[in-house]
Amino acid sequence: MNPRPLLLTALALTTAAVLASPAAIATAAPSPSGGAPKDQGAPAPTNKAGLRIVKTDPEGQPAPGASFQLLESAGKMLAEETTGPDGTLAFTDLVPGVVRLKEIASGSSLLGTVPDQDVVVASGDPKVLAITDPYKAAGLTLKVTDKATGKGLAGAIVNIAPKDAKDAKGAFTLTTGPDGTAKAPLPVGKKTGSAYTATETKASDGYRLETTPVDVTAKPGAEITVSLTNTATIKPSEELTGKPTAKPTGDPTAQPTPTSSSSASTGEPTATASSSSSPDIGTATSTPAAPDEKPEGSLAHTGADSTNGWLLAVGGLLLAAGGGAVHAARRRKSEETDSEVDTGQHRRNDGN
Repeated sequence: MNPRPLLLTALALTTAAVLASPAAIATAAPSPSGGAPKDQGAPAPTNKAGLRIVKTDPEGQPAPGASFQLLESAGKMLAEETTGPDGTLAFTDLVPGVVRLKEIASGSSLLGTVPDQDVVVASGDPKVLAITDPYKAAGLTLKVTDKATGKGLAGAIVNIAPKDAKDAKGAFTLTTGPDGTAKAPLPVGKKTGSAYTATETKASDGYRLETTPVDVTAKPGAEITVSLTNTATIKPSEELTGKPTAKPTGDPTAQPTPTSSSSASTGEPTATASSSSSPDIGTATSTPAAPDEKPEGSLAHTGADSTNGWLLAVGGLLLAAGGGAVHAARRRKSEETDSEVDTGQHRRNDGN
């Protein structure tokens, strides 16, 4: 008889009995591969976000007293905080997402505020945002006036540039209006102020250009004025309005007395003529002054020269006519004398 089938049967019956026994079920040990339970004392994680602001001035110093607001997309305010002595503040318990950050006050009379900005906040550690407030711009007023009258000059162009700048960055121009003024803000980068140079590049019509630059220091939030003066130019076509200060010593209309060799008792000019001269023309010995010679004491540019020339011409004609008359009288007298001589000779001949 083969004992192998009997052994297999006995093993099968023994296994079935063990599985069915209640004691075996009660003493079953937990599987060592199972995970250990977590600490029940730790708080459950929350889905919240935070934002931390670090505020400074342009030179890196903390800026306390600045107030910020957080707004939701619809504009409703979520929270408002102010920076402490170290220039920081924190927003907590925020819903993750996009919020609007608005600075409503800088906390300093020298500092301005930054524009509104959108910030994305997420759950976990607070987001850190560094903000630097700029110094307030200075207010520049430019004035260009007439040096003599103080009247404002329109149309003058002045270049404003950072002093000692190596390029044109930060430079701009101003043009004066009808009252001779122009205004503009000047950016300031330091608490002690920023230096600028004002140079006139075009003067108003009818005025000389002011070539000397003017330096000015712009301090945060301060009002400053740059004044330039221009001198009017004299046009060549303008007529002089001044009058001569000295009175002329002579009478410009008086006829000059020609020189003559005539006798003082008769006052008649002496004229000579040769026997072959024309009976209609006499030669006066006196020579009138040249037309372009001005008598002493005449008034320059008053028309006296033309008057004197005309009088001298008339005087010359009169002298010539007088000389001709004298010559004609002498000729008639000579003819009468010759006639008498001829008559006497005839009488003597008749007596002989």
